[in-house]
Amino acid sequence: RKLFHTVYMGTSNSTSSTKNRAEKLANEIGSYHLAFNFDSIVETIIKLFSMVTGSIPQFTLSKQTNSQDLALQNIQARIRMVLAYLFAQLLPWVRGKTS
Repeated sequence: RKLFHTVYMGTSNSTSSTKNRAEKLANEIGSYHLAFNFDSIVETIIKLFSMVTGSIPQFTLSKQTNSQDLALQNIQARIRMVLAYLFAQLLPWVRGKTS
């Protein structure tokens, strides 16, 4: 019976080795583990920003400024935080383990 939950939240900027390490760690600690890609959420936020401002920020990989890259990395981190809260609150319910 697994009570501990772990979630790997990757994007197109994540590497397969990071995902594999997360899965390996989950197996080692015996957690209920999920993995998914949340690019669609990041893209939606970028579209909203672009719709409001008329500008499209891009990651440094696209040869844009460091401030754009940092802003987008921070958005990814904050989205992960919100999703972590969501999954922490609702995975017990999903798995039928609520009290």
